Amino acid sequence: MSREPAIPVAEWPSLVQVGPGDTVQLMADLTRSAWRARRSGADFSGDELINAFLSAIGPEGTLLIPTFDHDLRSGDRFDIRRTRSLSGALASIALSREDVRRTPNPLHSFAVFGRAAAQLAGTDHPSSFGEDSPFGFLRQEHGVLVALDLPLNDAFTYVHHVEELEQVPHRRWQDLRIKYTDGSGKTRWKRYRSFAKRPGGHTDLTGLEPMLESAGALTRGAIAAMPFIRVDLAAAHEVVRQEIRDNGSRAFHSFTWKRWFRDHAKRILNRMRHKTRHQRIAHAARTHRG
Repeated sequence: MSREPAIPVAEWPSLVQVGPGDTVQLMADLTRSAWRARRSGADFSGDELINAFLSAIGPEGTLLIPTFDHDLRSGDRFDIRRTRSLSGALASIALSREDVRRTPNPLHSFAVFGRAAAQLAGTDHPSSFGEDSPFGFLRQEHGVLVALDLPLNDAFTYVHHVEELEQVPHRRWQDLRIKYTDGSGKTRWKRYRSFAKRPGGHTDLTGLEPMLESAGALTRGAIAAMPFIRVDLAAAHEVVRQEIRDNGSRAFHSFTWKRWFRDHAKRILNRMRHKTRHQRIAHAARTHRG
């Protein structure tokens, strides 16, 4: 079997059209990316990937890496210094670095590097997807989403920012009370809001992809054999907003009674504080103090 030619990680940002001064949300499946890189004979690590993008965007750029903990429920704890992310290996590597700042929202935080890191880490937004959230910053700064070895369905969380601003009827507000420990070690109860999906709803972005591509908001490519997508978030925002307003979100949202019954059953179990094996593992990961 022929081997794909090695492409140094330092060259990856230019291949996804990232350069000086850019604002970038970076996501990657590191397991598959590392396997593909090794197969082509290239060295690869998550730190090397972060360093490559920081070098590409320079001191005037900003790099954001999702470090989400979206399974939090009211009454749970969050320590911005120690709570682990559910967003994969790249998030864990980002949070372990000395040059990182973490944005404060417990449900949807970001590891941030570069020009706006201190600004974003200093915000205090009660809603994950509001205008004053990192998602709003990404739009205002004409940021791009770069997803390596990940499909749009796993990467385009930004769609929920548009849904919140448009107040779509298939989502609703939920209040959460979180025992929050800040960067100085001070712990107190804080209230947050989540614009969560209603029972029975389901998001599938497959139908949205050709619309984004047609508008020039989404482009695809490959680095050797590794696929990537690049999304212009300001342009994508307009596509999603028009779909919501003109078509009631039908391109990416659906409802079934089967899901409605399943969601209600899950809700009842949660109220009884019943934890599935997955929830127990997630809860242990969140509360582990490393």
